[in-house]
Formats: sequence, structure tokens, C-alpha cells
Amino acid sequence: MPSRPTYPGLYQHPGKKTWWLRWTPFPGSPQLRQSLHTTDFTEAIAKAEAIKRTDGPQHRAAAAECTAEIESYITAKRIEGLTRATLDSRRYVLRSFAAATAAQTPRHITPGACAVWFAHHLKAKPQTAIAYLRQVRWWIAWLIEQNKLGTDPTADITPPRIRPQPRRLFLLPNEARAVLDTCTDPSLKFVLYCALHAGMRKLEIIEAIPAWFDLTLSLIHIDSTPTFTPKDRERRTVPLTDEFRTFLLDTYSLPAPFMFRPEQKHGRSVYRADFRKRFKSHLAKLHLSRFTFHDLRRTFASLLVSKGVSIYKVAKWLGDEIETAEATYGHLIPQDNEINAAWHRPTPPPIKAPQPRRTRLPRRRR
Repeated sequence: MPSRPTYPGLYQHPGKKTWWLRWTPFPGSPQLRQSLHTTDFTEAIAKAEAIKRTDGPQHRAAAAECTAEIESYITAKRIEGLTRATLDSRRYVLRSFAAATAAQTPRHITPGACAVWFAHHLKAKPQTAIAYLRQVRWWIAWLIEQNKLGTDPTADITPPRIRPQPRRLFLLPNEARAVLDTCTDPSLKFVLYCALHAGMRKLEIIEAIPAWFDLTLSLIHIDSTPTFTPKDRERRTVPLTDEFRTFLLDTYSLPAPFMFRPEQKHGRSVYRADFRKRFKSHLAKLHLSRFTFHDLRRTFASLLVSKGVSIYKVAKWLGDEIETAEATYGHLIPQDNEINAAWHRPTPPPIKAPQPRRTRLPRRRR
């Protein structure tokens, strides 16, 4: 009896006698089973070949090269409201991770490749390695939620405990005064006022619009615009100092559509315009090159706290949590003499000196 012809992955349904195809679109992908809707073996082979030829690339694209899955993840997080800067940062980390692990799809990412990638970054800078691992794990958790990945290949990585070392550089009052007073560039001086007098972040200053500045009520309303979303998507209001208000009225005005470099339009960069070079050059002339622009925001907070302004107010103006502001600036709170209240020694009443007794002279008899 001649042997029955075979074809890889082809088998007959026991009951209906129709031919089915069992195949995997690419190595490591889940096995698929598809009915060919025919009982003829020759026709079944032709249909199987057509499926592998046409459906194979579609399945590979759908299930995902790493780059495609990264973009799907970024799109999902954009819908959730993450800022452009955050999304760009995550895209960079995930693409470099995929390139380092040489994985064609997330299913090809191996625990060994993840361990090598993490060890490389850990050797260079531990804080960066831990931050990158956290972002990769967020992506992997999303893939698992979408049923595109079964397990976490980074599960065996245990990041070391590293004591955080936050930057706590503040300009002294005379240094902050000099940074403002010696600046002759009006647009850069506007930037310096925003940081030192209002604690604004770099992107907030670049995206600031005239509507934020209420010169009548002396307030700055940092709010969403068509091209900008505040950090944590929270609107905040900062009082406008008298000095900053005078600068806007007498020198700078309220240019449109943007307060800084209004003629510059958005491009591919996160920053529509930038003042980094001018800022660094200005600080170099004052021998303050060790400071970054974000240190001006810290200076805004530190000067206020050191003058007795409450941590609650400073945190609200910064747009930070009260605990964060207290941990960073609490040591600058001025001396509080109430700490002596429990150990105050009451002053005893003065002791009256005894009065000498008067002796009466006998009366003379008349």
C-alpha cells in the first residue's frame, strides 16, 4: 500500500475530514491553526503555501517587531496624557534597549541579554541604569497586559539600593542679584526673571504665552496651551513680584504668540527655542559656571524659605508635592526660638531686702 503524501503542518480534521494548517509565522511566535476549508489534499497544499506567503508578513508586523511595539506603546501613553518630553525620553530608552538586546520582537528578548544590558549601564552610572530599567519594565508590563508577551525577561534583575543624591545647589542672594543686574539681553533677562522670581521650569518659560501674565492682579497662571501641558497636568498660579512686573511693563511688554522668541516656530525638537548657550555664557562671565539653569528654580525656593515663607506656599508655587519641597528646602527654614519654650526658666520674683527697724526716741516731758 503506497504511503500517504505529507506536507509540513498539514493535518485532517478527524470528524469533518477537512484539511488544517498548523504553523508559526516566525520563530518564537505562538503556533497558529487555520482551516483550509477543503478536503482535497492538492488544493490544501496550494492554500497553505498562499497563507505562508501572504499571512506570514502580516502576522510578523502585527505581532511585532520591537520598533513597532515601542511606537504602539508610545501612542497609548500619549493618549493617556504623558508629555512630549516624557514620551521622547521613553522612546529613546526603549529603542536603545531593543538595539542592545538584538531582539527582532519582544518575544526574542532573553533574560541573559537583559542582564548584560543592565550590567553595562550599571557600570557606567548606577542611577541611570535603575531609571532605564524602570522604563523598560513599564513597557514590558504593557506588553503583558496586551497579551503580546507572556513573562517579564527582566524579572531576575535585582537593582541595587542606591542612596539618592539630589543636587542642592542654590545661588546666594548676592549671586542671584548679580545674575539679574548684569544681564543686558532683554529676552535672556525675561528668562532669568521667570526662573528666579517665579520658579518656572525651562519648558514652561519657552512655551509661556502672554495670557499667562496678569499684570493687573500681578499673577502668573501656568496652564495648558495647544503646544504645551504642565508637568503632572496641573495648572498653578504664582504671584508676580513687583520687580518682575515693572520689567514687563517698562522694558519687555507682552509679545505674542510666545513670550520668549515669539518669531520661533515649533520643529522636531522638544524645545521650540533654546537659551542654553546664552545662559551658560552669561554665568561664565560671573564665574558661576558650576550652576545649571534648574538651579535658578531651586534658588527661587531656597531664598523664599530662608526668609520665612512657608513650605506650603513655596511647594504650591513650584508645582511640587509638599513633602518634596520640605525634603529639599526644609533645612533652610530660619531659626525658630520657640524651641526654647520647654526649657525656659521662669524669672523668680525679686527678693525684697529687709528694712532696718526704726528705733523710737523717748518723748521729752514738758
